[in-house]
Amino acid sequence: MSRITDFYMGQLNHPSGASIDAIWHWDNGQLEYDHTYIQWLFPLPEVSAAVPGSPILMTKDIQRFNDSRELTERLLKSFQLMLGFYGFGLTSVPDALDQPKIVHTEAFAERARNWLTTGNHNYLRITRILRSMTLLGLAKEAREFFAVLQRVYLKNADTIGLITYEYWRNAVRQK
Repeated sequence: MSRITDFYMGQLNHPSGASIDAIWHWDNGQLEYDHTYIQWLFPLPEVSAAVPGSPILMTKDIQRFNDSRELTERLLKSFQLMLGFYGFGLTSVPDALDQPKIVHTEAFAERARNWLTTGNHNYLRITRILRSMTLLGLAKEAREFFAVLQRVYLKNADTIGLITYEYWRNAVRQK
């Protein structure tokens, strides 16, 4: 296998020693202040400028995620963790078109105070999440997340900025 799939299957720990299962149980403080786990939960084909040595998504990894229901479900669990961190939730009932539905949770206002600020590093994390999910078989969920973010952007354009919005939009278009 690879570092990414081994990590996702619980056979390899993050360099800090944390397993994926442990990371899934981190609180919002740990998720905010650790800057190395996001590259493992949502890998990309490019080298991370922020965290050198992070795993790089290879074509074989993309194929494994797209072919494996278990890997897809585990990626979905990582996505749900981050949705909660941002104040969103994935409903268990898809919409009328059988599309996933992401909603604001009761914690949205509180959580948004943490990330919905000018120049926030979480905007980069969101871009990574959108692109990684698009590549790894959760494109519908990524597009729904972008749709929700688009509505947030329309109310907070001056805070988020057009450049960030364009990165988000392009992340769900790339494959």
